[in-house]
Amino acid sequence: MAKLNFHKSWKNIFDKYNLLSDIRKNGFVDITAEDLKAVEGKEPRNLTKIDFREKLPNIMKEEGLSILAIKNGLYRIAPNDPFIDVQEEIDTKIIELKIPQNIISIDPFNIKSESAALDIAAISGMHRIVFGEKSELTIRGRLRGDLDFCIGKISYNVKGVQIEVDGGYEANHAIHLIEAKIGYTNNINIRQLLYPQLFWEHKLAGRKLIKSYVFYLHGDIFRFIPYYYDGAIGYTKHSEEKAFRFAEPTTNFSIYSIKVNPDNINTSVPFPQADRFETINTMLILISRSTCLSKEELSSSFDIVDRQIDYYFNVLKWLKVCSEENGCLVLTSKGQNIINLSFRQRIEALAKIVFSDPILNAALHKRPISDIYFQTYNVFSESTINRRLSTVRSWIKYFKRTLEID
Repeated sequence: MAKLNFHKSWKNIFDKYNLLSDIRKNGFVDITAEDLKAVEGKEPRNLTKIDFREKLPNIMKEEGLSILAIKNGLYRIAPNDPFIDVQEEIDTKIIELKIPQNIISIDPFNIKSESAALDIAAISGMHRIVFGEKSELTIRGRLRGDLDFCIGKISYNVKGVQIEVDGGYEANHAIHLIEAKIGYTNNINIRQLLYPQLFWEHKLAGRKLIKSYVFYLHGDIFRFIPYYYDGAIGYTKHSEEKAFRFAEPTTNFSIYSIKVNPDNINTSVPFPQADRFETINTMLILISRSTCLSKEELSSSFDIVDRQIDYYFNVLKWLKVCSEENGCLVLTSKGQNIINLSFRQRIEALAKIVFSDPILNAALHKRPISDIYFQTYNVFSESTINRRLSTVRSWIKYFKRTLEID
């Protein structure tokens, strides 16, 4: 599905079936996959895969609406917000662990998949600390099930929808369900947490407590954030979050020693306008996992609006670590070398590229930044320069914090 047609397609669907009128009259409207496909022939799974608040079609954003599956091939559109917020800041003390000495098939400093992150977390003892008891992996993958819940005044009687659990761990007193993600997103659809929670509560009928967690590999930090269902959509409880990292050997590396070298960067693409460097690192990982990842597929994994995918992917081209070939996002040879490094070595390698740029190097050292540097990128207006400098400041904070530099 072409990214530029997504919002237009949904506007056409709303107009074709007069959905707003039905929603205002009845409080919600149900629509079938066949009805969705009949408008423009697009696959319903592409139109309805909305994992983050930012991915809602414009017509739904404007009207305060959302969409959830209630049956296989049937969706309910209603005026509510089925997304759970997750804060970026880690308030709890990060627990530092030693790497497992007897495991060589998983590199704890270079994790590229959710399953590997969950496995090393279990092996290293994180689960024991988080769950408070020994557990075993007993649930993983997709199934179909029934469940009932409400969001506000809207009831959802869900029948036979697909439910997916990244990791379910059974202990003596509870079953712990985990929704795992590489990287950080600021919100998550309740489908990924509430559906498994209610399904297993119903299936086990009180024989064991069901607990749920959002699990992020956030940079090199493994975060377990408890999710509680309160009869509405539920919430994350960061006061009970537990966070871990493996003790990685430090180096004498300093971003302040990096010299200016414009040849390290691609000045034929726009100067970066993408504040979250953590997202750039995560994109690099996701691209490395696929033989042919489209820009639209990459965008669906992040809590960013459509236009921002170009901003962020342009950074990867600016760094000379990625390129686009026949609609596929692929790593360059430089990108392939960098992705195989440990997390800290990877961030150091990226820093060497970032701060070899004259603008970022000058900002790092708090030197005056000549407008001539921005003119290289055809940036002339003060407002545009200020937006680019916002990214520069965010990146400096990221590298200082991540590499623990004063």
